[in-house]
Amino acid sequence: MNEKEKVIDWIKSGMNYNSGINLLVELVKKVDVSMYIGRERSMASKLAYEICKAAKVADHVTWKDFIQNVMEAPLIVKLPVEGEDELNELTNDGTGTKLPEVTPGDEGKLRICEAIAPNIVAVETIATKPLEEYPLVMRRVILEYAELFQERSQLHTAMGRLPESNTDSVCAKRAELFNLIKSISDRLELLFVTQEAFAEAGIIPVESELFPPAAEPVAEVTADTTLMDEDSLKKQKKNLQSGNSKDQTILEYQSNDRTDVKKPMPKGPKRTKIEMRIAERNTRIEEIEVLLLKYVGKE
Repeated sequence: MNEKEKVIDWIKSGMNYNSGINLLVELVKKVDVSMYIGRERSMASKLAYEICKAAKVADHVTWKDFIQNVMEAPLIVKLPVEGEDELNELTNDGTGTKLPEVTPGDEGKLRICEAIAPNIVAVETIATKPLEEYPLVMRRVILEYAELFQERSQLHTAMGRLPESNTDSVCAKRAELFNLIKSISDRLELLFVTQEAFAEAGIIPVESELFPPAAEPVAEVTADTTLMDEDSLKKQKKNLQSGNSKDQTILEYQSNDRTDVKKPMPKGPKRTKIEMRIAERNTRIEEIEVLLLKYVGKE
């Protein structure tokens, strides 16, 4: 199915807003989906326009006409003579189309089916309600879901562009991308279940459980280490190592606690900040180890 067919299929299926966001990501690859999440009332028209433009089926002047033409296009079918009553029984039950009456001599000819508009009930969902009307923790859930969804799409694109080779470097890169995608998918699944629970039962998650606070840097003595005695230096080194251990757990599990399955933190500003913090501590640990050498061999 080419891009135009996908757009036509989306329009004919009812132009579901969430499906439209996914389609736009597929067509454009790089798109800020956070501007659409939770804003169907104000962004539905823009989303439809952007989809038509991305698929090159219409421009800013013709996109509304294109959608209208697709929606009004008749469904043409050819019916066999045999079993026609059974087919009429299946299609004239209000599920989508109504077949015209058959006149003698017209059996087997092309006929235009009349589309039957289904009864549509407007329902406010996680996608239609304005973002500002949600509790703060749910806003974080919605925005993070949008960001991770886009990031995963970009990783899929990057993986698809890797050479079809089994060299060590390509295999290593492929494995790295696969692990990142899997980690993001696991997080997306958790966020999706959280949104479903809120939409269906009004369940608001505990923010500290869904977004555990990052370990605060261990308070580090700012005094000149060259003036510290042996016990103070060892204590300082132990504090720095403890801080590194906590940060490493967050990098590997995205939590302060270790579990049976690792969930590495995806690359991004948050991971970079923690890695830099660990590197700074390692530098200070090396400085302390040099200072401790003067105590080696002493009683």
